[in-house]
Amino acid sequence: MLQTVDRALQLIRLVASRGEVTLTEVAGALLVSPSMAHRLLRTCADGGYLDQALRHGPYTVGPALRQVTADVVRGSTLPDLLGPALRHTADGLLETVGLAVLEGRGIRFLLTEEGTQLVRIAQPVRTVTSAHATAAGRALLAGLGDDELTARYEGVDLQTVQPGTIQDWTQLKAEIRKVRNRGWSIQIGEAQPGLAALAMPLLDGFGQTVAAVTVMVPNLRLGSSEDARSLASRLRPYAELMERRLTAPSSR
Repeated sequence: MLQTVDRALQLIRLVASRGEVTLTEVAGALLVSPSMAHRLLRTCADGGYLDQALRHGPYTVGPALRQVTADVVRGSTLPDLLGPALRHTADGLLETVGLAVLEGRGIRFLLTEEGTQLVRIAQPVRTVTSAHATAAGRALLAGLGDDELTARYEGVDLQTVQPGTIQDWTQLKAEIRKVRNRGWSIQIGEAQPGLAALAMPLLDGFGQTVAAVTVMVPNLRLGSSEDARSLASRLRPYAELMERRLTAPSSR
């Protein structure tokens, strides 16, 4: 296992330095068989670290590797970079908002800011929550490719967090299609009784979904499709502000 990891890291360094490599070049540089080289290349490509525009063409740097590079150059973590914008969002919407990232089939809140409404949602605890049952989770899952989404969920028994939670892979696929089409996700009472949420994905400069911003409200304030569209319209400028922060060059 350690040898395979080391070879994968060598491969990534090789592509980063050369710009593009072929299967034959990888086999020669890493002193491995063509079949092993192919497995390493496909594994890195499936993870987004490499890209292959043509089926039998060379492999180049992928979006995930570009994002890692951008994160290092930027010199800021997501909470550091987006924290002020998240506070601005909470102040503007008067609601509790959170910044979440995907962890396997769950999500974790990196940062939350509580709203000022008399009736409001308290800041969520930093624990992993099922992605399929949350607005933030669905916004993040919508950013995955179809193959990756299938590999992550097809044949998996989805946890029933609440009675109204999505129950199976077919339902989840249908919901993800809706999220992709309208640009935001919603859940009402599926993650926690009395809690509703609306979330939007946050894309970096390479078009990759790196986080989601979510607004958490009592059910009574998100009870109709008109309420949802109104909140999405109000959240959109704040999400766009965060995306501009993600794509802005480092100030260092």
